[in-house]
Parts: sequence; C-alpha cells; structure tokens
Amino acid sequence: MANDIRDFANWLKTQGLEHTFPRELSKLEAITCLDLGRKKLTHVPESIEALKNLSVLKISGNRLKHLPKSISSLSHLRNLQCENNLLESLPEDFGKLESLVILNLNGNQLSTLPESFYALSNLTRLTLAVNRLHELSPSFGRLKKLLHVSLDTNYFSNLPEVFESMKSLYYLDLSFNKLTKLPESLSAIQELETLILEGNLLHNLPSLESHDMLIKLNLNSNHLSTIDFDLSKLEDLQILTLENNLLTQLPASVCSLQKLNYLNVSSNDLSTLPSCIGNLQSLYELDIEDNAIQTLPTSFLELKNLKTLYMDNNPLTQKPLLPNLEYCDIA
Repeated sequence: MANDIRDFANWLKTQGLEHTFPRELSKLEAITCLDLGRKKLTHVPESIEALKNLSVLKISGNRLKHLPKSISSLSHLRNLQCENNLLESLPEDFGKLESLVILNLNGNQLSTLPESFYALSNLTRLTLAVNRLHELSPSFGRLKKLLHVSLDTNYFSNLPEVFESMKSLYYLDLSFNKLTKLPESLSAIQELETLILEGNLLHNLPSLESHDMLIKLNLNSNHLSTIDFDLSKLEDLQILTLENNLLTQLPASVCSLQKLNYLNVSSNDLSTLPSCIGNLQSLYELDIEDNAIQTLPTSFLELKNLKTLYMDNNPLTQKPLLPNLEYCDIA
C-alpha cells in the first residue's frame, strides 16, 4: 500500500496536480474527497486503490475510456461523479462498490453494464443518460432503494418489468429512447412525482392513474392519438405537456386537475378545447399553438389566473380578454 500511495502521488505530479493535494503521503492517503474533474485526464491509475478512505470521487469532464479495475476496492465510496467522459465499459466487478449511494455516468459511450452492476443495492440516485444502452437486465429490480433514475437519450426499445420493487422512486426520466410501450410494473411505483417520457414512440399508455402523487408528466413528441387513462386521478398534477402528438381532442377529465398550472398541447390536431377548460383555476401558462382551434369555449374567460398564452398558428384571430393575462403571442 505504501508503494501504491507513492505511485499515486507521482501520477498526480505527472498530471501537474501535485499542488492541489496534500504533499505528505499520509495525509494524501487519508483524504475522503477527490476532485479530478475537467483535468483532461486520459486515465486514472490503478494506484487509486491506496485512497482507502475515499467517500467522494469526481472525475467528470475528462477523456476517460476506462476506469481502473482497482476502483472496485474503494469500499467506502458513496458518490461517484463520472459524467462526460468516453467510457466504453465498466470494470466487471464494479458491483463491489456496495457503499455507492450516488452514481453519475451521464454522457459516456456505455453500451452494456456488467451483471455485477445490479449488486449496487444502496444506490438512491442513478443517472445513465446519453449513453448507448439498448437493454437493462431484469436484475435492475434489485436496486430497490432508488429515488431518482435518469435513463434518457439511450436506445431502449423496451424495459423489463422491474419497477414494482422501487416503491420510493420519485423521479424517472425515460425520454428520447425508442419505447413503443411502457412496462406494466410502472404503475406500481407508489411515490412517483416526475415522469418524463418525451421523444419515444408511444401509441398508448398503460394506466398511469395510480400515480396520484404525480406532479409533472411529460408526454411530448410521441405518437399519442388519445389519452387512454383517467387524467382526473392525477389530482396533484401541476405540469402536463403533450406537445407534438396526434391528439384530436383533449379529454374533459383534464378539467378536474385543480392544481394544474402549466399545460402544453401545442402541435397536435386539436380543433376544440374541452368546454370545461375554465375549471382550471390554477392555470397560469397555456400553450395551444399549432393546432386547428377555431374558437375558444365560453368558460375560457374564467381562467382568472392565466398569465401566459401561446395560441399562434390556429384559426384564432383575437386574444381573449383575461384580467391577469400578461403575454399572448397574437394581438
């Protein structure tokens, strides 16, 4: 181990980083947080295993294609930030990092994950966005403590039925993949607050109405022609975005969303809005651009708190007279 810490200190010197860290080997060996972010590194040496007390490791924004195999021996590591590198793979025994709570691997070139990855059972925050992943192992369901998961901008066409075990998951981003359907187990997540599904190939949805704690739902840029679940069940919903779909009508159940403050239904095939739209008393921003709406329902004038309205590229020619309207994109 003495040689390892000496080797690591020498490596720091070759990278021009010796002035950033303790010069005494014993103090260097004892550090708990190591920030090597944005240092133009092309590798991290195997001698990093000498930092046996390391709890936080930040190596984002470098040029790393691989991680040292010895990283798996850092048994106290709780937070690993490794986004915006060139990682093509992870060490086979990566799952030995059993203390990991936060793992950020955004913006790499990962196409697969080692099976040991799914042994990281203490993870609460996992971000794997902007990689080249095509599939997840059913073993993903072993990560039961997850609270925040981002899998956006990958190549998933389907996902395994693993979400029933993630009872406390509150944030899930599956946007910009190739999903044509959602796993049924998604409805079992009890505390989900944010669900982002933008940029997929969804034609229909499983029942999302079980998510009565949902605050934000993003369904932009899919292939939805109808909303096939009862929106009124999402009683805590504040943000609903349905931009760039194939909707010909908006269900009247949307009018029951008393906490809704932002609604975007632009770039659809809507010719009308629900006659009850005025019930949305919390609504302060509405986007209905790029539709075929000719008239607004009478109740529209009851939207007393609406401050921002986008309605261009419809047959509508005059903005409504609303007391608190601050901006409208037509005169």
